[in-house]
Amino acid sequence: MTDKGKFLAGQFKPVTIQDDMMFGTVMADPEYCKPFLETILGVKIQKIEYPERQKAIGLMVSAKSIRMDVYVEDGEHTVYDVEMQTGRNRNLPKRSRYYSGLIDLNILAKGEDYNQLKKSLVIFICTFDPFGHDEYIYRCGEYYQLSDCSYHLLGDDAWKIFVNAKGHKGDVSEGFRFLMRYIMDGEAQDSYTQALEKKVALVNNDEEWKVSYMTWAIKLADERREAREEGREEGRKEGRKEGNISTLYGLYSDGDITLEKAAVKAGMSEQAFLEAAKKIAGI
Repeated sequence: MTDKGKFLAGQFKPVTIQDDMMFGTVMADPEYCKPFLETILGVKIQKIEYPERQKAIGLMVSAKSIRMDVYVEDGEHTVYDVEMQTGRNRNLPKRSRYYSGLIDLNILAKGEDYNQLKKSLVIFICTFDPFGHDEYIYRCGEYYQLSDCSYHLLGDDAWKIFVNAKGHKGDVSEGFRFLMRYIMDGEAQDSYTQALEKKVALVNNDEEWKVSYMTWAIKLADERREAREEGREEGRKEGRKEGNISTLYGLYSDGDITLEKAAVKAGMSEQAFLEAAKKIAGI
């Protein structure tokens, strides 16, 4: 390992299954992913195949791209996207709609018939209650907050499930409750969660994974910092623009310059200039 790698590995602090990269790493192994899905869904899955591990889907350069935590296909040709969600302000219904659409675009090659679309299932594992009803599982259409994804009633085979790891209501198995407790508190109470805990510990102690994790974390932090800086710069530009409009409007109101000249200096039409100036002034 290089000196840089050793430094990055030394900066690493162990993470839990809630961490995106840890979750994706563990679920990339069918030995752990298959029972995970079976526990969540309450059904037996014949087998799991990975069309592409750590699936990244992008529509075009200008489109929003995502990295799917887990993207798998079972023996029945159902495509699953499983996401760990720890942040509340993420507009989950709309996000689930976007993810489902990306799955469809990835499945259906150009020119193929829509009948070739496979059944898809987007599962969000939330460490918070996304809809406030204390249910363990929310399915499309059960509450008004999910109305935008209730189109599965049309028989399009596109399903979405929101799992509330903090829930208390609902007919779920003991294994499901054990899994939720492990996700939330790290308590391994049955054979499966104990196996998950051993896998997480193994990954946390892998030197190469530590370096990969820290490299990814640094890149993510840089991207977020750049986004904040761009946002601040846009805010400063908008502030300067508003200040310029206010100044020009003041000159126009005092009769120092004509409306036409004020609008030209602002780079706007006369009507747009007046509307902008009044909006800024709160008129």
